[in-house]
Amino acid sequence: MAETKLAEDLQIHAEGSEKPNKFQKQLNNLDFKKNGVSFNDIVDIMKTAIADVVELEIETSVFDASSSFTDESQTAKPENRLLTRINLIDGDIKNEVGSKFIGDGPYAELREFHLSQVKESREIIQKNIESIQKLYEILMAMLKHSQNNQNSQPSKRP
Repeated sequence: MAETKLAEDLQIHAEGSEKPNKFQKQLNNLDFKKNGVSFNDIVDIMKTAIADVVELEIETSVFDASSSFTDESQTAKPENRLLTRINLIDGDIKNEVGSKFIGDGPYAELREFHLSQVKESREIIQKNIESIQKLYEILMAMLKHSQNNQNSQPSKRP
């Protein structure tokens, strides 16, 4: 019973997204009862999760009033965008600063907002790392529970 509840709790769905990402698909396809789950399955999921948190992207964009923002893949014009990418492995921080955010540009006041978002990203990174650790612990507990159940069931002989 607990095994089923844990598996149900692991169903992941992205809010506002119709297509689950690779990590979500892998996690949702785990079936401890039917297929059995190996340590390698968990390692693959953890690799995907780690790859997803290696780079953090913070974007502040201003869209023209004439454009309708209905598509999440839509990007702002380069001059209307501040973008910071932080790679946790390499320690690289890359910034793109649109011309309208420089000096007395019309969006200059948004620079401080963007910087505050970059500073807050440290907390996000820490929470992501903690979430991955918890996910690993849950998956390993489920694997152990599944293996114990398989070992305790009498084998069927013809």
